[in-house]
Amino acid sequence: MTVPARIESQLSHLTPIMAAIAATNPHDADVRALSIDPSRSVALLAPAGSGKTTQLLLRLLACLTVVERPEEILAITFTNKAAGEIVERVTGALAIASTGVEPVEAHEKPLYMLARQVLERDALLGWNLILNPARLRIMTFDAYCAQIAGKMPIMSGLGGGRTSEDPRLVYRTAILETLGSVNDESISSELREALEAVLGFARNQFELLVPMFSQLLMKRDQWVGEILNINAAELSSCLTEIVETEVAGAVDILSQHGFDTCWAIFADASGVHDVHSWASYGCVDATAEGRDFARHAAKALLKADNIVRSKVDARNGFPAKEALTSRMNGFLKSLTGAPEVNDALIKLRDMPDSEYPAESAKMMEHLTLIMRYLMANLMLAFDGSATVDFPEVAQRAILSLGAGVEIGDALLDEDRVCHLLVDETQDTSPGQYKLLLCLVQAWEPDDGRSIFMCGDPYQSIYLFRGATVGQFIETEKQGRFGPKEMEVYHLRVNFRSSPAIVEWNNKIYSELFAGPTSSFVPSVPFRSNPGQVTVEALLTPLAEGVRVVSLIQDAFKVDPSQSVAILVRARSHLKFILPALKQAGIQASGTDIDPIAESDPVAEVVSMIKALWHQADKTSWLALLRSAFVGLSWEDTLAVSRGHSVIPAALRMPEVLASLTPEGNARVMRLTEALDGLEKASRGDELAWKARALWMGLGGMSTVDQTELGDVKTVFKLLGTHTATGDLDNPQAFFNALANLYASPKAGVVQIMTLHKAKGLEFGTVIIPSLQKNGGRDDTPLFHWRTINGRFFLAPNMGTEDDMSPESRLFNYLGSRVKADHHDELERLGYVGTTRPISNLHLLACKDIEDEDKGSSNSLLGALKRVLANEFVGVDGDADQLEVVGGVPSKARLDADHFVELPADSFIPAATNEAVPTENELHDELREGEGNDYRAKVEGIVYHRFVEIIAKDGLVNWPVSKLSGKGQAVAALMRREGYPIKDIPAGRDRVLRLLTTTLESEKGRWILSAHDQSGQEVQVSGYRNGRWVHRYLDRTFVADGAYWIPDWKTAECPEGMDVEAFLRAITSRYQQKMEEYRAAVIDAGITLPVKPCLYLPAVDRFLEL
Repeated sequence: MTVPARIESQLSHLTPIMAAIAATNPHDADVRALSIDPSRSVALLAPAGSGKTTQLLLRLLACLTVVERPEEILAITFTNKAAGEIVERVTGALAIASTGVEPVEAHEKPLYMLARQVLERDALLGWNLILNPARLRIMTFDAYCAQIAGKMPIMSGLGGGRTSEDPRLVYRTAILETLGSVNDESISSELREALEAVLGFARNQFELLVPMFSQLLMKRDQWVGEILNINAAELSSCLTEIVETEVAGAVDILSQHGFDTCWAIFADASGVHDVHSWASYGCVDATAEGRDFARHAAKALLKADNIVRSKVDARNGFPAKEALTSRMNGFLKSLTGAPEVNDALIKLRDMPDSEYPAESAKMMEHLTLIMRYLMANLMLAFDGSATVDFPEVAQRAILSLGAGVEIGDALLDEDRVCHLLVDETQDTSPGQYKLLLCLVQAWEPDDGRSIFMCGDPYQSIYLFRGATVGQFIETEKQGRFGPKEMEVYHLRVNFRSSPAIVEWNNKIYSELFAGPTSSFVPSVPFRSNPGQVTVEALLTPLAEGVRVVSLIQDAFKVDPSQSVAILVRARSHLKFILPALKQAGIQASGTDIDPIAESDPVAEVVSMIKALWHQADKTSWLALLRSAFVGLSWEDTLAVSRGHSVIPAALRMPEVLASLTPEGNARVMRLTEALDGLEKASRGDELAWKARALWMGLGGMSTVDQTELGDVKTVFKLLGTHTATGDLDNPQAFFNALANLYASPKAGVVQIMTLHKAKGLEFGTVIIPSLQKNGGRDDTPLFHWRTINGRFFLAPNMGTEDDMSPESRLFNYLGSRVKADHHDELERLGYVGTTRPISNLHLLACKDIEDEDKGSSNSLLGALKRVLANEFVGVDGDADQLEVVGGVPSKARLDADHFVELPADSFIPAATNEAVPTENELHDELREGEGNDYRAKVEGIVYHRFVEIIAKDGLVNWPVSKLSGKGQAVAALMRREGYPIKDIPAGRDRVLRLLTTTLESEKGRWILSAHDQSGQEVQVSGYRNGRWVHRYLDRTFVADGAYWIPDWKTAECPEGMDVEAFLRAITSRYQQKMEEYRAAVIDAGITLPVKPCLYLPAVDRFLEL
């Protein structure tokens, strides 16, 4: 820690303000004052509750007093929400200062004084920040990377592609393309061998490898620059150094605890008992014999839970009443209370051989080669999807800034950052840290530019997204970042919590975080309010639920206005708590707890969307029938589904309708009428419009409350973004995005959220239950990687079942280092949770913490057990108070005759049309069956869909040859419409044949050509025979002085019928209807001659009617 200098600045106008800050408290006000000075580069370590955000705000305002443009200051944070809050606080401070009313409280005056100085500079230079807050460059890392890469699209390779928040489908495309190339005869023998080796590892199951490679791609910024350049010699050299360093460190620790005596006892035992024959070497060193001795000794001394035995007996090769047994037990007794011994023995037990296994090296060669091809395919997949992911944007930004001195400097000169502020620095990833270094690469020690980094190493909890706290710690230790020397300051005063909570946290974490590299500094409480900490053990989860209710009720008795929060690691930890809250009448508000797709109203809407998207999705159609806004009973739903694979068709079958109850008939009729209205609407082919229209038309809004309505609207909005072409562009992308959304929090007196979400927040009372519960399990990766002693190292997963093989011990060793990182983060997660409360902290667990075999290392209890063991008190929870009500609740639903009157311009047209010139009209009567006529109907629908696309795209973009690549698309549309799977190949071929004829036909191409006033699905309305009617015309255009209304008919000429007779029959069938269309067009104001016509691709004939 840097020793505070005198409270003054090279910038004289700031000295009075810094002096005012220094007078606010006797503990750390001096470093608070110095840290805002833009003439200094500062690393500020700010523990929980120390007012870090206020320090960042003061520093930002101080920088604004010295720059020519606000854009010369760059403040980087991690979330858009945090960036928005900082902007609000800056503009709010300026707005208050503009009133000229100086605050009374001493701690508020420095902010006011700084804001006044900023306003003076604002007026002098014409910034007008209050009205133009966008000039404040306060943004996330991702936003800044996109900005940098966008300024140099050629150098960065980042063109107009959008950034995808869920790139899993792009990853999948690249992975399958890479793995699928194993069947490509043109690939090299080396690549084929590599792919076969990896596929062999996965038993030739692509789907096992997709998630493994996806995880690697998601974190590629951590390894891609290293793995592509690593070789076997480097890996072997690195491993030797690791083993020698680790063994030496462990031996040093054990020697300090007298383990030379232990080794001697084992050596003596080797000549007495065969079970100890391995111990004849007698010492631990870096030789193969010494490592083997260490491995056996550590294995003999450690129990299954990795704790050193307190004594040995005959089961461990030390018979009772022997001198050797007495000597060993005497030695073990002397080790009580030495946890570092456990760690050293575990290292020795799990240490791999110092030689990198040949099989592992070969697998790494295979993986390195595959990753090269995978990265190339990923770039192609990004180009094909016109998207990139956040790691790619960051990498391209780094490429731009590090593209050489001239290019990088030119970009930095244009960007001209003079003062860099980084919030939550402990959460930066290696790539983000590298970006920051690139940003300041051309800075000079005394050029007037500054760096301000603030954060708390003990609140680094984002290892899953690549955050590595070690970088911030290294900056703190070295006192340097890039070209700038950093003054390192610690904040000590805690403004949040009561003395009882501050002192308890000091005691717990001074012990937990103790160590030679620890920078933990105990906090000093600022408040004097009463508070308490309880750590309670309960017998059952039911008792825990009752106890949580009791704690909440007690808290509100003391202070009804206080905030209360329940913090958990995962939603599953609330299984018995939520029912207890509900039974007690306590309203709870969950933040990112309930996935939006799990709420009943949203699940019903999603089922409706799936049903509309795929006619043959029987499960979704049945869910739609059972939804609250359709409300079919189980009895009627079973009657509809029995023996019918295509539910929309079954809903129109007389025999099905006859089997329904009267109420069921009414509900089905109401649904089919709404569906018919959608088909006749001008936007009926737009899935997002159709889904929202159907839900509203069936009274969906009457089945939800305001919070649920917001969730449903969110789903419709998401659907809109995924249906740019009218249909679902990528169904899996939509459902993936849906899975990442959470239900809107309902109003409640108690807030429930994860510990990660609680970071940065504070509450009057905090309850952290289920300490004993595990978090999620990480999938085993294809390889582990880690930087050790400054060198990048990795080990592949060989998939062998022999845990003692050299390959397995290498992989497991590096895996144990990764697990140790996760364990350290669990300790920090505990710190984040216990530093949230203002007055009361309650920790609960449901296992007997005296039982050493309980409390998994992957639980908060496992991580904190060493320091919490003596804190627990038993509490009798009366589980009988919680009544668990069984049974299936009846489903709420609208009345069968429920009617929703919508405005005339709403989603479902006010009037319907009895004559619609589409394939539906030709085959209306066929809806009663599922035979050949239904196939013809689907074929017609798919044909219509394609000719509409061709007309919109333009004939120039649709050569006949393009159809050869559309077979899968045609088949997919047919499946969605419920076409029998076994008949799809024949149906697909017929549709492609009709389309080929159309594109090769002179008249077909003429109809599809670009004409004046061309339109698709054109709506015309007219008042005829005493009623308003609407017509939807397949296509219209003006040519040869006439207004043409062509209609496509895919009917086949029946076998044995003369073609001319067939044409006469078609003309007779449609003459009257097409005349109605002619009249409707004339009524709509068309003055040109109107010419209805038919085109029949099956016989390539054009009929002008």
